[in-house]
Amino acid sequence: MTSAPIAAPPDPKTEKILDASREVFLELGYAATSMDLVAQRARVSKTTLYTRFPSKEELFGATIRAECDRRGMRFAPDSLDDVPLDEALYRMARRFVDLVWSPEAVKIHQTVSGEAKRFPEVAQLYFQAGPEHTIAMFVAYFERAAQRGIARVEDPAFVAMQFIGALRGGCYCALELGLCEMPPEEERDAFVRKAVDLFVRGIRAS
Repeated sequence: MTSAPIAAPPDPKTEKILDASREVFLELGYAATSMDLVAQRARVSKTTLYTRFPSKEELFGATIRAECDRRGMRFAPDSLDDVPLDEALYRMARRFVDLVWSPEAVKIHQTVSGEAKRFPEVAQLYFQAGPEHTIAMFVAYFERAAQRGIARVEDPAFVAMQFIGALRGGCYCALELGLCEMPPEEERDAFVRKAVDLFVRGIRAS
């Protein structure tokens, strides 16, 4: 039997850089953020920064991916094989809502939307690093659920997008417009459970 590969330990300097870049991008937006400032905030040399992230574009994409990782939004679909459909969707949905409804995610989405006309590459980087990968994971899960016979899913991509759309309901629009604050945990939990229950009724295999 071949043993599973051991994950490499996190690089402390890379983590410092990503923590600093997250802080600066949120504070100043993409356009006003400089690599020099990120290096200063991270207390690393510019050589250290550029060795790990050769450009601001790469740093921005890595920052978005790191936030998704931190919120548990990168996982293998088969990691949920041991739980029922409704519980699997609840776990995925709860992570997603906790991420996209968070003040940090709302702020970065507002920033990207505001700068997209002047810097279309920023919108592309954001989409590839965050939403596109998340969508792909949801699609992969629904494909696997259909293969296992626990869900009636003819078009996994369509179902995934509809599920994500449902999770962008509730107060999400008000959050993006700055009209309310992130609801407390119990309210988010109640919303997710209602959304999942409604969705599961439509796709659960007989």
